[in-house]
Amino acid sequence: MIRDEFDFDSTLIYLRAKINRDLNGRMTVTPGYLDEAVSKFGKPFELNNEEHSRLVKHLETIYGTTQENGSLLRGAFKEWYPKAKLKTDRHYWDRLEKFWRDRSVLPNDVIRSVDEVTDEIMGYLGDPNDKTSWNRRRGLVMGHVQMGKTTNYSALISKAADAGYRIIIVLAGLTNSLRYQTQVRLDKTFVGKSSVSDSTHTKIYDVATVFIGAKENYSARHPYCGTTQISDFNVTTARTTGAHEGNFADPILFVTKKHSKVLVNLAEWLSNLRHGEKLDGPMLLIDDEADNASVNTKENPKETTEINKCIRDLLHTTKQSTYVGYTATPFANIFIDPDSTDSWKREDLFPADFIKSLEPPTSYVGAKRLFSEEGDLSNVCVREIPDDYQHLLPIKHPSSHVINQLPGSLLDAIREFVLFRAIRIASGYEELHSAMLINVSRYNNVQGQIKNCVDIFLSDTQNAIDSWSMSRWEKSNSLLELKRVWDTEYDNLSDLSWDDIRKYLIYSIRSINSQLVNMKGGGIDYEHAPSTGIHVIAIGGLALARGLTLEGLAVSYVLRNVGAADTLLQMGRWFGYRPGFEQLCRIHAPTNLISHFREISDSVEELRKDFERMEALDKTPFEFGLKVRQSSTGIAITAANKMRSSQPVSLAEDFSERHIQAHTIYDDDTVNRKNYEAVEQLVSSLKDNLAGSDKALIWSKANVAVVETFLRKIDLPQNEFMKLGENRESLLDAYIQDRSKNELRDWDIAIPFVSKIGMNFPFSSLVEAGSEHQKYCRSRTSGIRENAELVKITSKNAVAFGIDDLAYGEDMNELMNKVDKARLNAITEGRKDISINGLYASCRSRPLLVIHLLDFALREDEATKGKLKISSELPTVSISMVFPSTSTPCKERHYQASARLIQMLNDQRKELETDEDFEDE
Repeated sequence: MIRDEFDFDSTLIYLRAKINRDLNGRMTVTPGYLDEAVSKFGKPFELNNEEHSRLVKHLETIYGTTQENGSLLRGAFKEWYPKAKLKTDRHYWDRLEKFWRDRSVLPNDVIRSVDEVTDEIMGYLGDPNDKTSWNRRRGLVMGHVQMGKTTNYSALISKAADAGYRIIIVLAGLTNSLRYQTQVRLDKTFVGKSSVSDSTHTKIYDVATVFIGAKENYSARHPYCGTTQISDFNVTTARTTGAHEGNFADPILFVTKKHSKVLVNLAEWLSNLRHGEKLDGPMLLIDDEADNASVNTKENPKETTEINKCIRDLLHTTKQSTYVGYTATPFANIFIDPDSTDSWKREDLFPADFIKSLEPPTSYVGAKRLFSEEGDLSNVCVREIPDDYQHLLPIKHPSSHVINQLPGSLLDAIREFVLFRAIRIASGYEELHSAMLINVSRYNNVQGQIKNCVDIFLSDTQNAIDSWSMSRWEKSNSLLELKRVWDTEYDNLSDLSWDDIRKYLIYSIRSINSQLVNMKGGGIDYEHAPSTGIHVIAIGGLALARGLTLEGLAVSYVLRNVGAADTLLQMGRWFGYRPGFEQLCRIHAPTNLISHFREISDSVEELRKDFERMEALDKTPFEFGLKVRQSSTGIAITAANKMRSSQPVSLAEDFSERHIQAHTIYDDDTVNRKNYEAVEQLVSSLKDNLAGSDKALIWSKANVAVVETFLRKIDLPQNEFMKLGENRESLLDAYIQDRSKNELRDWDIAIPFVSKIGMNFPFSSLVEAGSEHQKYCRSRTSGIRENAELVKITSKNAVAFGIDDLAYGEDMNELMNKVDKARLNAITEGRKDISINGLYASCRSRPLLVIHLLDFALREDEATKGKLKISSELPTVSISMVFPSTSTPCKERHYQASARLIQMLNDQRKELETDEDFEDE
């Protein structure tokens, strides 16, 4: 064990400050650097080997974790913040950033990402110094459960206060415990001191003192607090805030529950400051867990639910206001009708101006790692609860249900937590917080009975450990049960054995307490935790399913019947960060609940891929025709009353007798080089059945597996019918897979030649074919515009070749006769809108993959000449596909679709059915 006088946290802070100065702004460290740095800078502490190793591991997390900046959909308005921040006194942000770098465990690259992302978000808030061009802004930030959304909006609030926002309201969930937790965090990160006015509680937080002695002429400033750690908003407290007739010289912060009485009082107080006249503001309203209680669930959009009305009222107390919702489950927010207003013509909370999707750091443990088929922690951490709970703790039970004893599976989970604590103590982490979660009932009465049973079991187990753990432990049934669980779950630890761990069981169980976390039992007060840490078995329902953070959560036991995906995901308090102990965590849930998590995990990943696709296509939030797949297990996306503006739609698509084309390509040389390599690999694999013509290289009867492999490698901007990147969940994929054993088993593949002037890019692996004038690459010089992400072709079908090119793999004369006959039949039947490409497709017996090699260049007289990022050394790759008729019924995939999505689908079908040809220049 680590010696008593070693202060790990203070030592870590000291070393981080030293290392930051030594790195002098560099973001990365070389292998071995941190080990050497701890030896060099840690000399004053006389570290032993165990302490040295532990510090290095923590520093590896700080300096080795990375985070991407995510994706953004935005409206068409001009950003103001990039220039404004150069002129802004960045008091609140500068001290917060320095605090995070010098006094926290936030990884350096995470701080960098938060800075850049919140700069980006600030650019889409209203400019507080522009009093004429805007009134309302509405946005949404999509995070992940337990990812660190509070960290993000702490930075956003700090920057907004620096820029000139004066009224800042944070809606912090539905419970007192969550409001308290949020107030404490913002006191530390933004206020700079405790919001409690009582002298016994007041203290200056590190965030406000990091500059003392480090920044010349620094004078700490603090915003006013309209709420405190003890009290939600009330008029008595508000009188001390410094507001004078609605003028706020400094920012004022309110952290409130989503409780109608509290919000009504706050709105009335703000309105009365100027006797009903709107305040100058500007106001920034942060809605944490924005999908919970904030969404209007009234069937009549002119009517509003209480909380929704209160939020609209608050936003209209000032002349200018910005609303930013934060949530990990944005389904309900996306389904808000973007055109709806209430009876006072006040807009609903649809994120019309921007939607930002955050990426988690690499150290984040989320649904993908825990519940997806390829998740690295799925088999390690997730355990299916056997049926032993059915009679003792049935999932459906009344509030009067009586608990006589706990299921054996729950007792084993408690034993796991006792062993986990012992492992952490043996490894030198005894003072770090740890927790177990028990969420088996929504009734306070039942939760109380569970707590009593847990306390009895802990007491009995502690007595047994005190008596037997250090001697003849085999004679104790309690110790034998602990040994059984050890053998099942932790015997594979290389550095600890059962005999090693027995020494620490006494210290482990003595430190564990149970606590109710509900409306009656309150929250967990980490703010006043002892130096030995808090080690708690948290028992609750709603309060454990929204927003509340359990520090060091290791073991979870859940028996709940959940009807909606967003509620299910929010129950996942086990998501988050488990530095150094993710392999020790255990999640116990019934089989059907685990299945639901796996299904919803896939749906959320699909949602985020759709979001990335929409960003690549420069879509706005209004154009975001979001679809969310309905679960095949029967679980709903969100509560039905939150989906009033959505409608069920089947997106099973019939691609028969159609020509499907990728009409955009990335202006990215790295992506295009990978695409070119994919084509080379495809050509190398097509050794047989190569045929030459005066128009193309042609391979006949290539196996569908070859085509599917190629499609997985090629990376092109996606549309609703063609997702050709890493995400394989698309309608086109499903269509091919459903017919891969019969109609689409054999494919024709073609790489066209061009006889006009153009650059020649032969593949080294191609068999010599054709004459010298044959070129592999089509020159394209018209209709190209500079774009940060994409090169777009003027016509959405412009990559399509002329109708003769669709004859690859068929006898030309025979095919033309078939087409002429089909056209004649169509005219006879009175059908005027005839797709020539469709007619050729209908006459094919096999599907066709055409690989287009394009030489992009700009005209000499174009202003954008030379600005494309595409290399001129290699061709740019695009593809199209032609499908024959089918006799296999399409399998439906069901979605809830917004009105925007329905319109987009209709528009895209019309675009795909046009007959424009690609013309060479």
